Amino acid sequence: MSSRLDQKRRLRVQREERQREREAESRRTRRLKLLGGVLLAAVALVVIAIVASTSGGGGGSKNGRIAGGGEVNARFAGIPQNGLTLGNPNAPVTFVEFADLKCPVCREYSLSALPTLVNRYVRTGKVKMVLQLQHFVGNQNSDSEHAARMALAASQQNKMWQFADLFYINQKNENDTYVNDVFLRNIASQVRGLDVDKAFAARNSDAITNQLQQASAQFNTAGFRGTPSFAVGKSGGTLTPINYNSFDVSEFSGPIDKALGSSGS
Repeated sequence: MSSRLDQKRRLRVQREERQREREAESRRTRRLKLLGGVLLAAVALVVIAIVASTSGGGGGSKNGRIAGGGEVNARFAGIPQNGLTLGNPNAPVTFVEFADLKCPVCREYSLSALPTLVNRYVRTGKVKMVLQLQHFVGNQNSDSEHAARMALAASQQNKMWQFADLFYINQKNENDTYVNDVFLRNIASQVRGLDVDKAFAARNSDAITNQLQQASAQFNTAGFRGTPSFAVGKSGGTLTPINYNSFDVSEFSGPIDKALGSSGS
């Protein structure tokens, strides 16, 4: 009888020891998981800090320095400009872009597809491009409008396309307010041949207000809902909206080639 009791006690003690070992192992596992989570969080914070320190938003403007001046001036050198229009005034095809200078998607198009399209179609005299600026990003009298007004003032000196391209290269976060006179002057000063003071004096004129209103009316009449939006067709004829899925050049060269074919060019 005594031996059976001793055996039961030994079994109970063994069970209790195994239970304590399992609990200890469970506690170690929880501590390791917690430590792993803390380490991951620390790594994430370091990554965020690095990204924040190296990113100023969408563009290349850092501490007032403007990127892309030489590149942009070379891109448009020798191509005729007349107000909003870039290219040969007698080009058989017209390509219209509706854009907002603070729109990050418009920036993506400008930096990816536009340079190739300019070289392939505009510089060769086949297509003329028209830029109709909108001012959606922000409220009335917003950064977006300030940018558009300055670009339109540059258009009076036939320098709009350089200004717009430089703005996109140096564009910042669309939710930030940064389009002040200093920023605009820094952009404009990189446009070769632009009289910056003259542009500043003209930007709030009635003529530019009318241009903004006309651009908005054309956008609405075409039934567009966002920027950038595009239309192309035979010059002097009806333009057809371009439905695009990306900013691959082929998304635009196809409709342009079709328009060139229909124009007999």
